[in-house]
Amino acid sequence: MPRYLTRAGFLDLPGERSSHVRPTPKGGGVGLVLGFAWAAIVVGLTPLFWLPLVALATLSFVNDLHSISAGVRLVAQFMGALLVLGGALWTGLANWPVFLLLPALFFVVATTNCYNFMDGINGLASITAVVAFVSLLVFGGAAETPLFYPMVAVMGALLGFLPFNLPRARLFMGDVGSIFLGFMFATSVCLMARSWTEFFIFASFLFPFYADEAVTVVERLWRRESLLAPHRRHLYQFLVNECGIAHWKVSTAYGVIQIFVAALVVIGGRHGFWSVLGIDVALLTMWAAAHYFLKRKFYFEHKDG
Repeated sequence: MPRYLTRAGFLDLPGERSSHVRPTPKGGGVGLVLGFAWAAIVVGLTPLFWLPLVALATLSFVNDLHSISAGVRLVAQFMGALLVLGGALWTGLANWPVFLLLPALFFVVATTNCYNFMDGINGLASITAVVAFVSLLVFGGAAETPLFYPMVAVMGALLGFLPFNLPRARLFMGDVGSIFLGFMFATSVCLMARSWTEFFIFASFLFPFYADEAVTVVERLWRRESLLAPHRRHLYQFLVNECGIAHWKVSTAYGVIQIFVAALVVIGGRHGFWSVLGIDVALLTMWAAAHYFLKRKFYFEHKDG
């Protein structure tokens, strides 16, 4: 794949917001999509679920080579989410009322783009996806749903991809991988959750991504920066680019935090919705404080130097 993608021109060239320094082939996430589609077809998963994911991944693959406008991609994401969630409601696969369809669509699209924004250093998107899907299997009961084998196939593909991306990146998954993973995780959460408590528990399996993105958006708004402009203000980017911490260390740390949060919200879930929400709010506050003080300390010391 790295050789083929390089010859085909699928190269990620370093830019002002990049955390890599040499041209690297991208588009390796196509393996995740193929593994998912193969498993979905073999087990007879309804095309209403897997076809929109494959179509969206195909569009993202084209975007990796020829840039497609953000508006077109956003419309495609909403259409894909509508087909998956609407189809789930129609076939009885979803366990929530129809009036929640609109907020569910926004959750899926927001998570999809959040995942794409967070795919910026070696191993981060892959490690996070493995932990998130394992959490859904172990704590979410995914093993008892039609999503089990496709989810396992994706995790197998991720484990096959990781050696090419960590610790030294010879291949990036590209938008085809990050968009696919974010969309798959979000739709899985919507389809598996049977209550608000379960929804917040399952969504919390991706907590480091949500927290980093949310705090970064607040910081950029406070600095009066355009949210559409390229940047390197995410905490993971700061740790790698400004602090000089190795990619694999930051990615592993995010994975460890993710496991800790997953265990915490599952335990808190035994005490009901408000317990889970309280845990999420407390952890988000701690994340924001760490984000602020780490950057403040670094820039203070850098200024003194």
